[in-house]
Order: sequence, then structure tokens, then C-alpha cells
Amino acid sequence: MFRTIQVHITYKDNDRLYHLALKRSKSCKLYPGMWQIVTGSVEPDEHAYDAAIRELKEETGLESEVWYKLPYLGGFYDMKRNTVESVPAFAVLYQNKPNIIISDEHSEYKWIKNSEIENYMPIPDHINGIMQLEKLMNNQEHLEIFRI
Repeated sequence: MFRTIQVHITYKDNDRLYHLALKRSKSCKLYPGMWQIVTGSVEPDEHAYDAAIRELKEETGLESEVWYKLPYLGGFYDMKRNTVESVPAFAVLYQNKPNIIISDEHSEYKWIKNSEIENYMPIPDHINGIMQLEKLMNNQEHLEIFRI
């Protein structure tokens, strides 16, 4: 069972990839002001993929018919529970820049290039997930293997 998920959101423009970065609101108790990808909790009796679909809609207003399960599993130490948590990573790819409607959980968003990721995101798992997605996107045959 998983407690959290990641969703990587990307679009391509003139052969350049852009990744969605969301800035957490200052009012958030956990990591206020931090840039991140879409993340969220898996509700009791909810499948991780269903949580990803729900969190995409809640945090960005987006929906997608095409999803990918990245061959990458993030993780972190939960100090409160004294456990190491595994985090499934999903991806949604758009052909054009989608219109984002952020939730109250976030104060702003940016579309960033690969070269800018480390300037924004402090969590290595978010960076690593983006790098894995970019590798897959460079080989369409490999990417399709992970299509849901």
C-alpha cells in the first residue's frame, strides 16, 4: 500500500520539454513556499493511479486520457511515523501548453526546462522523476511500454 503519489506534467514545444512546477502556498503547514511537482496522498482503499488522477484535477484543473506509470519509485523518510515510504510516479504528457488552474494549496506555477529544475525543486525525488521521464520521452518505443 502506498500513502503518496507523484504526477509529472510535461508538454513539448519545438522539441523542447517543459515541466510543471508548483509553488506551495505560504499557508501550507508542510513545506510552505517550496516548488514541487503534483504530489498527493492516497486515500484509504484508493488505488495509487486513481489518486494520481484525482490529484492532477485537484491541483491543476487538468484531466488526461493518456497516462504513464514511470519505471521509477520515489521514496522518503516519514519522521512522524518513523517509516520509509515508497512513492509511485506517474506522468501526463500534453502536445500543447495546457491551461493550469491551481488550487489553494499552491500560490503560483511555472513551466521550467530541464536545465532549470534544480534551481526550483529541492526534493531529489522530484528531480529524478523528471529525468526518468525525459529519458523515456527520447525513445517513443520505450515510453509506450509504460502507457497505462
